[in-house]
Amino acid sequence: MSTPTPSLEVLLLLRAARETGALEALMTSAETPEALAAETDLTPRAATTLVSVLETEGFLERVDDTYEPTNRSLGFLAKTDVRSIGSLPATLDRLDRSLELASTMRGDDPDAMTDIERRNRLGALAAVDESTVRAIVTELVHVAPDARRVLEIGGTPGRHAAEFAARGFDVTVYDRPEHLVASRGVLAPADVETLEGTIPDGLADTLAGVDRFDLVTAVEQSHRFGPDANERLIEAGIGVLRPGGSLALVTPLEGDAASRATVDALTTTVEGRCHASETYRGWLETAGLEAVSIRSVPGAAVHVVTGRKPDATFPAGGQ
Repeated sequence: MSTPTPSLEVLLLLRAARETGALEALMTSAETPEALAAETDLTPRAATTLVSVLETEGFLERVDDTYEPTNRSLGFLAKTDVRSIGSLPATLDRLDRSLELASTMRGDDPDAMTDIERRNRLGALAAVDESTVRAIVTELVHVAPDARRVLEIGGTPGRHAAEFAARGFDVTVYDRPEHLVASRGVLAPADVETLEGTIPDGLADTLAGVDRFDLVTAVEQSHRFGPDANERLIEAGIGVLRPGGSLALVTPLEGDAASRATVDALTTTVEGRCHASETYRGWLETAGLEAVSIRSVPGAAVHVVTGRKPDATFPAGGQ
């Protein structure tokens, strides 16, 4: 059973505690409100209030006369394995960026994501409900029922790849090297192959010479890019598809319960946004794919945009 997201007031308190260093102190060394006030610049009233709220919310537990972090605080303690981070650190990151939104809306580019933000985002993705992961993979299997060899672009932390592997598919994940390292806890037990590179610019070079795939997919990647980058992503994906293979982009669509994804793209990317269904259709058809279709994923706020590579792209018997 998932833990509910704290109220806005508690999120703001956690953000302030993180910004002042109080949260790190409580997770590592300060065991009482008095010790917290002594280690930081918090007032005694603020320290007492923070400890009281975090105990009430389940982040701290009282042991005799001291306080200790609970399992709910693991995301603030451990970063080695993305599965231990959870969704809350990424929620605080989004809150941080939302406070700069007015500047972004006036034309200032958002700051590049930090390494910590990227790891927190992986932690949030690792915490997505199992039912959502299974629903997405099921729709992708419907897209290419005869596929055996699958490439997922930007596939860390590897939840979808692990689900594919559990269903008997031969799966490869392509992503940034630091993302792959952080996701070993998910990828290694599933026996998933990996390829390192950036998205989308490193795709073509990295995939050159790689055996072709029956299905190439990218889950919730394309809304983080502008038109040019998406066209390069699609071109690189098609280049590594076997004739008759399918390309499938799993993405929120413009105007279709995609407000959260739209705002996230605005606060974290320079060109990203949720694109319209007809925009995707145009990209795939212009790239030469056939049978382009768009289908919703039951229980998830995303669609699968897919097209098939023509069998006649290569001479008969070609691979």
